Amino acid sequence: MRSDFYNTLSSLPEDAIAFWQRFRQLLRQAVQPTIDEHWLNGTFPHHVIKPIGRFLETEFGDQEYVFPPADSLRFRLMKLEMGRIDPSMASFVAVHFGLTMGSIASFGSAEQKQKWLPPMLRMDKIGSWALTEPYAGSDVASGLRCTATQTADGWVVNGQKKWAGNASMADVIVVWASIPGTRRMVGFLVEPQMAGVKIDKIHDKIAKRAMENVIITLENVHLQEHHRLPNIDKFKQLNTQLTHGRVAVAWEALGIAMGAFEAALAYTDTRKQFGKPISGFQLIQEKLVNMLEEITCMQTLLCQLHNNEMASGELTGPQASLAKRACCRRARKVCSWAREVMGGNGILLEYGVARLFADMEAVYSYEGTDEINTLIVGRQLTGQSAFV
Repeated sequence: MRSDFYNTLSSLPEDAIAFWQRFRQLLRQAVQPTIDEHWLNGTFPHHVIKPIGRFLETEFGDQEYVFPPADSLRFRLMKLEMGRIDPSMASFVAVHFGLTMGSIASFGSAEQKQKWLPPMLRMDKIGSWALTEPYAGSDVASGLRCTATQTADGWVVNGQKKWAGNASMADVIVVWASIPGTRRMVGFLVEPQMAGVKIDKIHDKIAKRAMENVIITLENVHLQEHHRLPNIDKFKQLNTQLTHGRVAVAWEALGIAMGAFEAALAYTDTRKQFGKPISGFQLIQEKLVNMLEEITCMQTLLCQLHNNEMASGELTGPQASLAKRACCRRARKVCSWAREVMGGNGILLEYGVARLFADMEAVYSYEGTDEINTLIVGRQLTGQSAFV
């Protein structure tokens, strides 16, 4: 693999590499042949659900599902490979497997876990996760407008959620809301067919077009106590999920960068101008080396962060934020250079970079914007919060 110049990824444990290779083969067979068509049409490739579900059950079914996963490296390699092949699938699996199942595993009751986790691992049931709102993104910790009001026989939830992935095909949606007049946050397992739940797909995206994102409107949705996740009532408790999610997104960004670089390098070997392959021109070689440099830095950073986590048993929020910031900045540059070396062909789906170039714009902004992650690390360095 020419994108692993220092053999950083090749030096991972053999069982992790074997897992990665199995997942790569699955994506090549189930996703790669049709993903350009689905991305162009803004449709989700539903045929991939069962193969991915069988893979998850085979690979993870012999252990109790916990979050973060006992072997985080395998999940991160999945994110890397989905970034290489198709970032929309990275979001689909992350929302279902990481966020939704993760919330139920971390904060749910024994009954909720038993009801949802086994069929979700097989992808017989699909999950969605709804935190962000039309007017609450970076400030969701204190800015949620979706409210949950306790009643004599349960709860009433009102508000809107934006960007919730998978919700248009989900069996269960984890919805986060605030309790009016308090600083408490609560989570509920909402089923889309419940009265008062309206789901509208977002159609006018320029990125992750094969991923179904929606706006959810909740109008006087009546829920029983058994719908509430009982083991969380503060936003701070979500930090573990958000921290691991940001590292996973950093691995996705690495995968996108590797995919764009590999496509660009192959193109320069075959594209001829002035009588020879463009890979023989100095300015093209400079861009290729620039891409490889950024990818190598990303690989080294993420593998060292993983090693630190395994050695200490700890992954901090600022460490995750620096990884997300550093990798997304670099992957964005790599995608830009990859598009440049292809000239006009770089904006066509058939050459393997345009979709990654566009999707990287979404990855750059979600799971904490560049600015928010910068301020998280800055607060750690200085001891002073500069958020407001």
